Amino acid sequence: MSDAKYEPRAQRILDAAAALVLRWGYKRVTIEEVAKRAGIGKGTVYLHFESRSWLFMCVLMRESRELVDELVAAIGRDPSALLLAEQARLTYLGVMRRPLLRAMFSRDIDVLGDLAHEAAIRPLRELKVDLALELFPLLREHGLLRADLDIDTQRYILNAVQTGFYLSELGSVELGHEAVAAAMAYTIREAVQPAGPPDPDTLAALAPQVIAMYERFAARLAEAVQGDATDVEGERT
Repeated sequence: MSDAKYEPRAQRILDAAAALVLRWGYKRVTIEEVAKRAGIGKGTVYLHFESRSWLFMCVLMRESRELVDELVAAIGRDPSALLLAEQARLTYLGVMRRPLLRAMFSRDIDVLGDLAHEAAIRPLRELKVDLALELFPLLREHGLLRADLDIDTQRYILNAVQTGFYLSELGSVELGHEAVAAAMAYTIREAVQPAGPPDPDTLAALAPQVIAMYERFAARLAEAVQGDATDVEGERT
């Protein structure tokens, strides 16, 4: 997908794949069906995407990039959105608005099949780890993370808390998404952020740096989608 002239067609393929996986589930959707819905031949799909599994991984990456764009806009409007607890809250609400990301975060096998497993989303996970390795030290350096826990422990806490909330679908139904998002933010705030309100001047000064980090992350997502996925296992089906 490196050739710009192919971009609209590639997006049409991604649109078709997203619609079909939501309707039938990953296991039932074939490349032939994606091609038919996109109005192209099967071989044309493989001009853009190395394999069936990579095609659907790219669907998830595209959705993730849209979520990142929302977060960048939120930080631009209000620098307090760069705090980890607020990022988690906004991310949860964004995921709940996107059925495919919701299926990914909740490990929904019915929708995503094998892609619901952690190993299948390794490319996306690795990009997120790289972002965390850059973001956490910056926040800690400016007093926006507690100093009594090491960064690896804080990353583990954040991941464990978020995973638990995403997997607890029952609570989401009973409380509503806004309440669950607020509860997640409270838990993360108490676990890893210093007590008391953050300094507004510090937040304002850091906002451009954090936005730049997320913009680089979004660019890497775009690059991954445009690559040939040579490190991703998958079969042409």
